[in-house]
Amino acid sequence: MRPSASILKDGQMKILLPNLFEGHAPITLQNAFHEALDALDSWQAGAEEPLVTVDGCTVPISHVFARMSGCTDLMPRRTRTLLETIASGTPAQALNGSLFSDGVMLVMPLCVECLALASRSVARPPFEAADLSCAGMGG
Repeated sequence: MRPSASILKDGQMKILLPNLFEGHAPITLQNAFHEALDALDSWQAGAEEPLVTVDGCTVPISHVFARMSGCTDLMPRRTRTLLETIASGTPAQALNGSLFSDGVMLVMPLCVECLALASRSVARPPFEAADLSCAGMGG
C-alpha cells in the first residue's frame, strides 16, 4: 500500500499517514481512526468530508479508513463501542470482528455513501492532494 502523501513546493513528498508494519498501525494512526469514526458519526448529510489531524497534517477521514483496511491490531474498547454505535443498523454477526480492518469493512460503505451525497450537494471538485494542509508547511 502506498503512503498517503502530498508533494511539497520543493518537489519533495511529505508522508501524511504512516504505513502499517506487518499489519500493525502506530498508535497515532489508531487514534486517528477513532477520531475519523467520531467525525463520521457527526457528518451532516450533504456536507463536505470531515478532516482529522494526524501528526500536524489534515487528511480526509476516508484516507484514514483506507490506510487502516489492512490493520490486524485489535480495536480498543472505546473505539469498538463507537463503531457499534455508528453501525447500529448492521447485522450483529458483522460486529463480531474486533480488528481495525473489520471496523473499516463496516464504516467504509457509510463513508462512501456520505461522499456521494456530498458530491451531489456541494459545488466543489473532489478532494485533491493540494487541499491537504500540514502545520509548519505553509499549507
